[in-house]
Amino acid sequence: MTELATIRDRLQTAYPSLSSQLRTAARFALKEPAYIALYPLRRVAVRAGVSPATMVRLAVQLGFGTYNRFRDAFRAAMHSGMGSARYAADAESLLSYKGGHAFEKVYRNAGELQLRNIQELFTGISPGAVEAAGACLARAKRIYILGMRANYAAAFYFAYVLKTFAKNTILLEDRMGMLIDELGDIGPRDVLLAMSGEPYAADAVRAVDYAAAAGASIIAITDNSLSPIARNGRHVFVVPTTGPSFYQSLVPKMALLECFVCLLVARGGKAAVDRVKQEFQRRDRFGVYWRDKSKR
Repeated sequence: MTELATIRDRLQTAYPSLSSQLRTAARFALKEPAYIALYPLRRVAVRAGVSPATMVRLAVQLGFGTYNRFRDAFRAAMHSGMGSARYAADAESLLSYKGGHAFEKVYRNAGELQLRNIQELFTGISPGAVEAAGACLARAKRIYILGMRANYAAAFYFAYVLKTFAKNTILLEDRMGMLIDELGDIGPRDVLLAMSGEPYAADAVRAVDYAAAAGASIIAITDNSLSPIARNGRHVFVVPTTGPSFYQSLVPKMALLECFVCLLVARGGKAAVDRVKQEFQRRDRFGVYWRDKSKR
């Protein structure tokens, strides 16, 4: 077992018994291992949103004895190949951007980071896991889709595409504070696909807990296995979120959602294809898309 896998196991085992502050530190450790490996304790604590003493307590509680040993374990994992996590610090190149040729480095780093994110996604998540979640979606009476704040864009995209061939799709938007009304009578025959990453939207966590209590199956797409939307997940997908800017990247989430679309169309067979055809014919009749009517 690698150093990083050992740390993850210890974090997941200890997590239920940790205090709120220690849980925050634990989630950060899972999400940004490269930051712990590369930067001093105080800087790590500021980035994690906890005190340096909290990071030290986490190291001790996990059995490392001292924070230095905890940090060294991350450094060892980094040297043995920690995937795209080691590129987390590359985002700081934005601080030196002054325009001109300086942007070329940022541009190249951004492309390299996203390529590594995609590689980590497809090597870290098995086809069988995606297929199992896809089968869950295909069997559902209704498919509820939830992504709040930054994740709304991915949720809207997924719902928009699904609605071309799956009429049982419901996008949860929380318009006018109506989230609980939108969830309606969600129940055991339904599926809620939820997306959230730290900082987790409180309403997203509440919605997942509510749906799980109602018996719905939860598919969680999140940033680490200790995420509050993962605890009730029947299918949990931990995807990379490190982006080249100051905000989390949606690219890996979008790639995973596109895999679900492919799988659901394949499972739907000719009926799904016919529904797609009918939907686009309907849009054509309404004149949704621009057509070049100029004479040639």
